[in-house]
Amino acid sequence: MRRWALITWMVLHSVACGGANKDAASPADADSEGTESSASETKSGDDGADDSSNVRKAAGTPDAKGGPPPASASQSTDDATAVLELVVNDPELDPYLHLGDPGRFPLKISGSALPANLKLEKATKPVEIVSGPKDKKDPVLVFTEIEISGKKASVRYRYDIEGIRGSANLTKGQYGWELTNSRVVENK
Repeated sequence: MRRWALITWMVLHSVACGGANKDAASPADADSEGTESSASETKSGDDGADDSSNVRKAAGTPDAKGGPPPASASQSTDDATAVLELVVNDPELDPYLHLGDPGRFPLKISGSALPANLKLEKATKPVEIVSGPKDKKDPVLVFTEIEISGKKASVRYRYDIEGIRGSANLTKGQYGWELTNSRVVENK
């Protein structure tokens, strides 16, 4: 009975994965290659637990032809959201925001590189995205540069009302994005 289940599983897996390996030297090679990759897939899913690290690994695996994974708009928007969330909540920036002053809360941001449908939160309130500061006295955090490339990101911003400029570097690790260093400089 066990052998029948294994054969059925191999046939179903072969059909689901697009058939046999056409590059294999013999049918035995095709079966062994298919079994190796599927064994690691079933191993992670056997316990029934939801392991988000496996989901993350699956999203970044190469395509069937061995090329790089296709870039998805939602993944880059997710990365931008995570990166910008860390930057607006950076403890180095907090002393300059003065969110307790009139007109400064909720935080307002702008920038030409901000992704559409961006949703951030600062101090329990949603961040407002505006077209830009009307003048130097308008409390708007302006993102001047957002670069996300693979597992590295850099962000530059200015906050004219306080006369500051800042930068942040981030890396994407096993558990998501992390702020590796940031710097705020007063330009008064």
